Amino acid sequence: MGTVDEGDGNPPHQSNSRDVCVIGAGISGLAVMRSLRRRGIDFVCLERDDAVGGVWNFSTSRSQRTHPAYESLHLNTSSKVTGFTGFPVPEEFPRYPRHDHFASYLRSFAEAHDLPGRIEFGTTVHDVEPAPGGGWSVTSADARGSVRTRHFREVVVASGYHSTPRLPEPEAPGSEDFRGRRLHSADYTDPGPFRGKKVAVVGFGNSACDIAVELSRVAAKTVLSVRRGAHVVPKTLMGLPIDEIAQSRWWSFLPFRVQRRLIEVLLHLSRGRIADYGLPEPDHRVMEAPITISDELLSRLAHGAIAVKPAVEELTAGGVAFRDGSAEDADAVIFCTGYDMELPLPEDVALDAEGRLALYQRIVPLGHQGLYLAGFLRPVGALTRLAELQAEWIGDLVCGDATLPAEHEMAAEVNRHLERTAQRFGVERPEDALNIDVPVYVRSLQRERRRGRNRPAATSRSHVENVGNGITGLRRPPAEWPSAS
Repeated sequence: MGTVDEGDGNPPHQSNSRDVCVIGAGISGLAVMRSLRRRGIDFVCLERDDAVGGVWNFSTSRSQRTHPAYESLHLNTSSKVTGFTGFPVPEEFPRYPRHDHFASYLRSFAEAHDLPGRIEFGTTVHDVEPAPGGGWSVTSADARGSVRTRHFREVVVASGYHSTPRLPEPEAPGSEDFRGRRLHSADYTDPGPFRGKKVAVVGFGNSACDIAVELSRVAAKTVLSVRRGAHVVPKTLMGLPIDEIAQSRWWSFLPFRVQRRLIEVLLHLSRGRIADYGLPEPDHRVMEAPITISDELLSRLAHGAIAVKPAVEELTAGGVAFRDGSAEDADAVIFCTGYDMELPLPEDVALDAEGRLALYQRIVPLGHQGLYLAGFLRPVGALTRLAELQAEWIGDLVCGDATLPAEHEMAAEVNRHLERTAQRFGVERPEDALNIDVPVYVRSLQRERRRGRNRPAATSRSHVENVGNGITGLRRPPAEWPSAS
């Protein structure tokens, strides 16, 4: 497998046996690497940071910050179900470990499976494109800026979807007049700079609530601007972590309507009406949109430490005006407004016309052999076991132990998923298509692994012309976890 170096004048580097490229060494990338290594498949991983861990690599240095972590970040999922199969999180760790605890766990996992030597750290991938004659061309730059283009037979993109901080578009009116500090949550590290200040936090996701709670202990005033109501769920219900409940066997066999009703009853008993805390009532039922997980937000609201306001209308010279006509003085505004997903792929490879990922079993783009996306999911609960299940199936496909169904079958499955997620979670953002019903997805992917191992090669995903026929909205033509038994 040859390599072309561009721009540094050095001789081309040769890598003769590595046919697979893994992009990203976070949870999903580590799961994929372990799966490939156990099968004896040689690979190289390209990771932009200087260590494994993905979003759990936290640094207070702005020049080294490539992920949206902050100093007080903890897991929102239980360590019991966030660890890898056969490699549990250390028992001395708390139930919800801090970022540095979990980062050290991921490093230990990588070392135990002899992965670091196969990772090129400080390497940023710019482009992944279909190569003439098959395979994929991967263009990357190392920490010195040296650019290389290499050819791989297969590529696994495991770089995640928290790519580019999303700010209101157009940026909030009056931003040019605002005399205070404006920043995205990606630039927030700790509450120190905001001590004694008046701060408005815009958003209602997990990061917005974490940051607002933390600021409320040091700021002169903390305002939380909420555009749309959401269900605030504690980390535990009935004394059990909610993700352990979601991944339990008994839960997976309950009908969806029973699951939802049970959660609604438990939430009402534990916290009452969300409006009693000054928050807007959600315009949807539980499990019809992402939930907000917080053990402390409602308590801080009840104690008057955080004020709730509606969506921002405009920024003024000295503060923020809201859509209900009220206004607040503010020294800083922190936008916790999410991230836009950017992939190093041509748009027509994996996205439909609405910018949603169109992937068979949330992994395989249609009509592109040898390309896989891992970890592009938004589950309720931990990603780790799902990433392992995806990684095992990817390993099956890469080493030829399994084949894919015909293109029309894959297209039908993709359409069904996009239609279901649109009905249940809405279509406000392209990332809404990443939401999944965990038990349903697990059963579906395990079933596909079994079928793929028994599927004749003749019906596998060989190159097919006009692969997009029948695909709705595509730009181009168209046991232990994990188990296949």
